[in-house]
Amino acid sequence: MKFDAIIVHYDEIGLKGKNRGSFERLLIRNIEAKLKGLIDGCVRESGQITVMFSKDADKVKGALSCIPGIAYFSFALKAKLDYDSIKKVVIDTLKGKRFKSFKVNAVRHNKDFKLNSMELNSKLGEEVVKAYKKKVKMKEADVIVKVEVSNKYAYISLEDVKGVGGLPTNPQQKVVALLSGGFDSPVAAYLMMKRGCEVILVHFHNKNQASSSVEDKIMKLAEQLSKYQVKTKLYIVPFEKLQKEIIMKVNSKLRMLVYRRFMLKIASKVAELNKAKFLVVGDSLSQVASQTFENLEVTYTGLDKHVLSPLIGLDKKEIIEVAKRIGTYEISAMPYGDCCSYFLAKHPALRADVKVLRENESLFDVDKLVEDAIKKAKLEEK
Repeated sequence: MKFDAIIVHYDEIGLKGKNRGSFERLLIRNIEAKLKGLIDGCVRESGQITVMFSKDADKVKGALSCIPGIAYFSFALKAKLDYDSIKKVVIDTLKGKRFKSFKVNAVRHNKDFKLNSMELNSKLGEEVVKAYKKKVKMKEADVIVKVEVSNKYAYISLEDVKGVGGLPTNPQQKVVALLSGGFDSPVAAYLMMKRGCEVILVHFHNKNQASSSVEDKIMKLAEQLSKYQVKTKLYIVPFEKLQKEIIMKVNSKLRMLVYRRFMLKIASKVAELNKAKFLVVGDSLSQVASQTFENLEVTYTGLDKHVLSPLIGLDKKEIIEVAKRIGTYEISAMPYGDCCSYFLAKHPALRADVKVLRENESLFDVDKLVEDAIKKAKLEEK
């Protein structure tokens, strides 16, 4: 069946009051950018967005299902704004479908249309019974025929496709997310995308300790995450020189925290360069030694940028469920060497003291090390 349009629905945007229009325009901008060359345009009407398209339904479906701000969407056939035209399209849409029961779910956005929603449900239901000898079933019907009467056309569809939900990406809401090769950090980045942030990714790489497959894995994670926003920047920061200095000067019990402090300081510089407001990490409270209540406090203290931790209250099972849903699980499950895990104590500090940590940091020319790392960073854009 060749469809004429896609009806895009949102939920949270509809609660935005006077700001709703700006959110709708953002969503349209993102749809048009992600589907450039695949669609003929978007029209905002009656609390929904109509996407006109004529080719590559599978590609369009895949892209739309990853755009934040969309609750669900439906591929539809359009009919003229008269009852006979709507009836014909409804009957034609059901041709070849195998079903025993159905229901019609009509919504009249255009109040100038003569029949109201209830009347459309009743009359169209009678026509389907007459044409196909099937039963009307109000709950758990095999087929739900959706009829949406808008300003210029009526749209008839049979299936809703679930979207990401949340809010559309706003390029003015930039954040910088630390991306490791594990399960947590890609999920944290995705959750910020879902809340309307444009996420810039930063990965720290020790080429002396990790194989080229680690960088390949990070590129794949970034590629997968790029499906959820219009454009994606990935900074790959060399960490071997800095890590070597830390290993030489810092007690093994504190190394993980010093590694992380330097990573956050470098990420803060990346944020400054990109006019990003916050840093994003994949911390989950008490999941590992570096994420105890006390260690998180000392890790985040005194940074130039505030840190957001969208996973802070989730357990590993919940994080894995999201990773599977967004397509990062299989990539994250690939073996890799995390540079944060090198030369650590068997039993690292669980309750580090901020004074002791700062004494350790005073052993370094922090600003120079951060600047050097930024200069050597490699930028990939997707």
